[in-house]
Amino acid sequence: GGPAGAVPAAGDGRPDGQCLSEARLRPSDDRDGAPRRSRGDDRGCHPGGDGGNLSTALSSQVELLLITYNRAPALAETLDRLARSPFAGCRLTVLDNHSSDETPEVCERFRPRFGDLHVIRHPMNIGANPNYLRAVELSQAAYTWVVADDDDLDFSDCEDVVAAIEDGEVDLISLGAPGREDWAPGRTSMGALLSRAARVFFVFTFMPNTIFRTELFDEEIIAEGYALVPALYPHFAFFRKQVERDASVLISKREIVVRRGRTVPGSELFWFHRWVRCCSTIVDPSVRRDAIYEVRATRGEWLRSLTVSVIQERLHFPERLWGELAGLAGVLRGRQLAALVLVAPIGLVPRSVLGWLRTNLAR
Repeated sequence: GGPAGAVPAAGDGRPDGQCLSEARLRPSDDRDGAPRRSRGDDRGCHPGGDGGNLSTALSSQVELLLITYNRAPALAETLDRLARSPFAGCRLTVLDNHSSDETPEVCERFRPRFGDLHVIRHPMNIGANPNYLRAVELSQAAYTWVVADDDDLDFSDCEDVVAAIEDGEVDLISLGAPGREDWAPGRTSMGALLSRAARVFFVFTFMPNTIFRTELFDEEIIAEGYALVPALYPHFAFFRKQVERDASVLISKREIVVRRGRTVPGSELFWFHRWVRCCSTIVDPSVRRDAIYEVRATRGEWLRSLTVSVIQERLHFPERLWGELAGLAGVLRGRQLAALVLVAPIGLVPRSVLGWLRTNLAR
C-alpha cells in the first residue's frame, strides 16, 4: 500500500497503472461461461464450501471480487481463509491480471471449496487500478467487497458484519485498515467520523477495508474513477461522494482485514503528490485540508514526512524531483503550500551532503 497504509489496489507490475480504456465495461450475460444472476436471486449455499454454517441470506446479499497479479502463494492463503469463512457460499470472482505464475492453477485447486467461484483472466495486464474498476462494474449483488490477494483475513469474530449485510441498512462497512485503531465499533456515519477528526479518507481508501452498497458506485463515479487511475486512487471519488451524502457506516468490532505488504509503486513523494491530487477534488476547503493531513497521524509527523520525502527524492530520483514539487505547488493551499515552499530548497542541496546526513542521523 501507500507509505502510510492507504492502498489503492493489489500490485500489478505496471509502474503507472494506466487505464487501457475509459469506457465503462458492462458484463455480458455470460461473464465467464456461467449465466449472470440478478440481485434478487437466492444464490444459496454450496456443499463444496467449507466455511461452516453458511448463510443463504448472506450469499444472496454480497458479492466478492478478488483482484490478483503474480502472487500465487499469497492468493492461495487468501482463498483458503475465504473458503473457511461465512463468505464461502457467496459468489466470488477472481480477476487475474494476466499473471505469469501459477495463479490459474491455484484458482482451479480451490474451485471445489467454494459455492460459486468464477475466474476472469484478462488477455493482458490492464493495471491494478483499472482491474479494481472492472471488479466494481461486474458486481450484481446488493453489496460488493473487492478483496486484495495479499492481506491477512481473520473471520473469527465477524457476526456483526454478517448481520449488517443481511439487514441491508448501512451503506458502508469498515473491516480493518491502518488508521482506525481507535475507532469505536458499531453504527456511525461519515459525517460523525469527520467530526471526531477520524482519518476517514485514509482508512476508506485502503481498498479491502470496505464492503459497500453496490448501487452507490454509479456510472458517474466509475467515469471519474478512470480519470483518477493515474493518481493511484480510482475509488477516491466514491468515498468523497459518501462523505458528501453522510453515508451510514458500520465499524466492525474486530479487524477482519489486516494490511500486509506494500503495493504502491514509486517513492514517498510520488505517492504523496497523487494523494494530494485526489484530495484536491474535495470541494469543502476544510475537509480537503484535513484529508491531505490524514496521511500521517499528526501535523508534526506530516511535516517531517514531507521533509524526508523530498530528501529521498533528491537522493534516489533527482530527475523527477522538481516535477513532483511543481505538481504539489499547483494543488496545495495555505499553510500546506507554505510548508512545501519551506522544504523545497532541500532539492538544491548536493546529494553527497544529504547522503552523509542521512547516514549519520540514522546512527
